[in-house]
Amino acid sequence: MSLPRKENRINIFDFVNTVPTKSFKKGEIIVREGEPSNEKMYFILSGTLSVGMGNPEQKNFHEVRKLTTGEFFGEIALISAHPRTMTVYIESDRAQLGILDKQNLTKIANSNPMFVYALLQTYVERLIEAEQKLKELTDGT
Repeated sequence: MSLPRKENRINIFDFVNTVPTKSFKKGEIIVREGEPSNEKMYFILSGTLSVGMGNPEQKNFHEVRKLTTGEFFGEIALISAHPRTMTVYIESDRAQLGILDKQNLTKIANSNPMFVYALLQTYVERLIEAEQKLKELTDGT
């Protein structure tokens, strides 16, 4: 199964230019694995973040991936109110994040249905990537 080429994809950032932003410093934890959803997702306007399992403060953190400027996270907690599945913290010296809550999601989705499509497209890509990694892990045993 092939995914759309990146240059043919809708840029989700085209739809979120009015969301509130917040600055963070190196080491700040944005969300923790297992904590209840705050029904917010985050758009990385600048900086590098680390996503993984465990607690970076206790040195038992296992990084799954890095996220950088132009990427986003937290869509599961925003849409489903499911507890956070990963811990995300700031790895770069500083980061600027856009924050989308459920109320703003509804406004953007109502006026720009392609936003929901772009969000879904990225989510499906992440699921496929996770399935491929899981397959690699199970095939290797």
